[in-house]
Amino acid sequence: MKLYVVNNHNQKVYLNLNARTRRELVSQIGGYNFFLSNKLYSVNDVIAENDSNSTATGAVVGGVVGAIGGPIGILIGGLLGGLFGNTTDEEESVRVKIFNES
Repeated sequence: MKLYVVNNHNQKVYLNLNARTRRELVSQIGGYNFFLSNKLYSVNDVIAENDSNSTATGAVVGGVVGAIGGPIGILIGGLLGGLFGNTTDEEESVRVKIFNES
């Protein structure tokens, strides 16, 4: 999960922080407000988004590993990798939702 704020140019500025909720973010930064690039932001301005697409990555990695087993290994490895990646994506989506609703 990545945390970001939107600057004056409507661009995402990513924070080098990791927090499960806004309350946890407040504890990390020591208050509700913070400066970033000479602009004052609030923790309520921070938005979470999914970090990556693990489903595709898992399928590719599984397929490469499965290549050792030939065509059937590629198929099985790709399917298992895709399933694992999909589960990871779903868990991250839940974490993003929890942060954004906190």
